[in-house]
Amino acid sequence: MNKLFGSEVHQRLSRTGTKLFGLYSNIWQDKPLHGDRELDYAPMDGHFTRDYVGSVPHTIFSGSSEIQRNVIATRGLGLPRG
Repeated sequence: MNKLFGSEVHQRLSRTGTKLFGLYSNIWQDKPLHGDRELDYAPMDGHFTRDYVGSVPHTIFSGSSEIQRNVIATRGLGLPRG
Protein backbone atom coordinates (compact mmCIF):
# COMPACT_ATOMS: atom_id res chain seq x y z
CA MET A 1 0.00 0.00 0.00
CA ASN A 2 2.91 2.32 0.70
CA LYS A 3 4.32 1.87 -2.82
CA LEU A 4 0.95 2.57 -4.40
CA PHE A 5 0.27 5.62 -2.26
CA GLY A 6 3.76 7.06 -2.66
CA SER A 7 3.89 6.71 -6.43
CA GLU A 8 0.38 8.11 -6.92
CA VAL A 9 1.03 11.12 -4.67
CA HIS A 10 4.37 11.77 -6.35
CA GLN A 11 2.75 11.80 -9.78
CA ARG A 12 -0.15 14.00 -8.66
CA LEU A 13 2.12 16.56 -6.99
CA SER A 14 4.36 16.72 -10.05
CA ARG A 15 1.36 17.10 -12.35
CA THR A 16 -0.04 19.89 -10.16
CA GLY A 17 3.29 21.72 -10.31
CA THR A 18 3.45 21.53 -14.08
CA LYS A 19 -0.15 22.74 -14.38
CA LEU A 20 0.62 25.61 -12.03
CA PHE A 21 3.43 26.93 -14.23
CA GLY A 22 1.47 26.48 -17.46
CA LEU A 23 3.44 26.63 -20.68
CA TYR A 24 6.63 27.55 -18.81
CA SER A 25 6.68 24.02 -17.44
CA ASN A 26 7.64 22.82 -20.93
CA ILE A 27 11.09 24.36 -20.52
CA TRP A 28 13.64 21.73 -19.54
CA GLN A 29 16.85 23.69 -19.45
CA ASP A 30 17.89 25.22 -16.18
CA LYS A 31 19.60 28.38 -17.42
CA PRO A 32 20.36 28.56 -21.14
CA LEU A 33 23.11 30.94 -22.15
CA HIS A 34 22.27 33.57 -24.73
CA GLY A 35 25.26 35.66 -25.65
CA ASP A 36 26.88 36.94 -22.48
CA ARG A 37 23.75 37.01 -20.29
CA GLU A 38 21.82 34.20 -18.70
CA LEU A 39 18.14 33.72 -19.40
CA ASP A 40 16.16 32.11 -16.63
CA TYR A 41 12.79 31.07 -18.03
CA ALA A 42 12.37 27.67 -16.40
CA PRO A 43 10.44 28.02 -13.13
CA MET A 44 12.19 26.40 -10.18
CA ASP A 45 15.00 25.37 -12.56
CA GLY A 46 12.69 22.93 -14.34
CA HIS A 47 12.31 20.74 -11.24
CA PHE A 48 8.62 19.97 -11.68
CA THR A 49 9.02 19.19 -15.37
CA ARG A 50 11.79 16.65 -14.82
CA ASP A 51 10.01 15.29 -11.76
CA TYR A 52 6.76 14.75 -13.65
CA VAL A 53 8.45 12.95 -16.52
CA GLY A 54 10.26 10.74 -14.00
CA SER A 55 7.09 10.06 -12.01
CA VAL A 56 5.28 8.34 -14.87
CA PRO A 57 7.61 5.31 -14.98
CA HIS A 58 7.76 5.40 -11.18
CA THR A 59 4.16 4.15 -11.07
CA ILE A 60 5.19 1.17 -13.24
CA PHE A 61 8.20 0.04 -11.18
CA SER A 62 7.57 -3.21 -9.26
CA GLY A 63 4.12 -3.58 -10.78
CA SER A 64 1.67 -1.08 -12.13
CA SER A 65 -0.74 0.71 -9.86
CA GLU A 66 -3.66 -1.35 -11.14
CA ILE A 67 -1.90 -4.59 -10.23
CA GLN A 68 -1.03 -3.20 -6.80
CA ARG A 69 -4.70 -2.33 -6.25
CA ASN A 70 -5.71 -5.90 -7.19
CA VAL A 71 -3.14 -7.36 -4.78
CA ILE A 72 -4.36 -5.12 -1.96
CA ALA A 73 -7.98 -6.05 -2.69
CA THR A 74 -7.41 -9.81 -2.79
CA ARG A 75 -4.73 -10.30 -0.13
CA GLY A 76 -5.24 -7.33 2.15
CA LEU A 77 -9.02 -6.99 2.10
CA GLY A 78 -9.89 -10.57 1.24
CA LEU A 79 -12.10 -9.61 -1.70
CA PRO A 80 -12.78 -12.19 -4.43
CA ARG A 81 -11.06 -11.97 -7.80
CA GLY A 82 -12.92 -10.76 -10.82
